Amino acid sequence: MGERYLIDTSAYSYYITRRLAAEPYLFFERIVGQESLLSVVTRIELLSWIPGNKVVEAVVRSIVNDSIVVPLSEEVILQTVRLRRHHKSVKLPDAIIAATAMVHDFTLLSTNDSDFEKIQGLKCQSLNA
Repeated sequence: MGERYLIDTSAYSYYITRRLAAEPYLFFERIVGQESLLSVVTRIELLSWIPGNKVVEAVVRSIVNDSIVVPLSEEVILQTVRLRRHHKSVKLPDAIIAATAMVHDFTLLSTNDSDFEKIQGLKCQSLNA
């Protein structure tokens, strides 16, 4: 299958609100067309993001329903603990997302570069252009 991408909440947020430049937007659509992988945290964050727009809410629910949500396994929990101990400034949700990507050897697709760039061993691709 090649490279597999875990999609961060920020990437979906930028995609849904059309804040991505043309090239990253097309890249994102190609990735999602193949496989949409979400962490448990991203699922929670997306479903919590209800901007009051019924159309956007329906899009978000469709995205979550059409995605594979990667479970919070013991291995992900232990990797999260290691990350939090080593990177005190990384927030718990971001540590869980990063740990999920690392444990499963996914590349994290995000727009929040500063949240993840300090984590060694994390493969991360930015959608910022």
